[in-house]
Amino acid sequence: MRIGIIGVGNIGKIILERLLISGKFSPEEIIIYNRTRSKAQKYEERGVKIAPDNKTLVEKSDVVFLCVKPQDSDAMFKQIEKADTQGKIFISTMVGVKISHISERTGSEYAVRIMPNVPAMIGKGITPTSFSEAFDQQVKERVIQILETLGKVVEVPEKHMAAVTSISGSGPAFVFVLIESLIDAGLRLGLSYDLSRELVIETLKGSAELLQVMGNHPGEFRHIVTSPAGTTIEGIYSLEREGIRGILMKAIYDTYKRAKQFER
Repeated sequence: MRIGIIGVGNIGKIILERLLISGKFSPEEIIIYNRTRSKAQKYEERGVKIAPDNKTLVEKSDVVFLCVKPQDSDAMFKQIEKADTQGKIFISTMVGVKISHISERTGSEYAVRIMPNVPAMIGKGITPTSFSEAFDQQVKERVIQILETLGKVVEVPEKHMAAVTSISGSGPAFVFVLIESLIDAGLRLGLSYDLSRELVIETLKGSAELLQVMGNHPGEFRHIVTSPAGTTIEGIYSLEREGIRGILMKAIYDTYKRAKQFER
């Protein structure tokens, strides 16, 4: 299977690295194109092929990842319009660019939208995925096998792509802000950076895994930790008084609205 990647910026680079690290695909099976050629050249030393243009990349690939910014998509589509796309699969990471638009501009009935997130860098991401109607289960499985190099794959209706973009796509940024704040709180209390960082990260990891394994509602475990007139309830009261739930929900909703603005 020959895989092409158009755009090796943040997302394209993660996909390329995971394909190579997984061992499922040889470098010779991968071809890339990037508008700034210097970003692609370093991969040539690792055996990855560099296409002279997007049209050539499409013609030499069976599966093509479209990893450009939405505002750059028109120029990209114009470059590949004349390519033979019969039977080729196009997988887009572009926020807001709908499957119908991708199929129309590429001329292929096999269009996929995905929204990987940053933990995909270590194969621990989650990738919400929407398929065009042309896919049968067998062809879907081929795509899923590729995407599993990034982590877990979850199929979602396309109408929910803006929502999952705000939760899992942008979500890590909000988590990193939370982690940074908790580490700084430890520093304020006199802990070293290294100790505070370790305590925060392991606490978050363990809490998330506990929820995943046990399946309980988060509120159940919060009440286990929160004793009457204890230390935790003071912190919970402070969070509620400052409106932590509303702040987080508004951040997600604002992100969602921005994702909807890109739709076409």
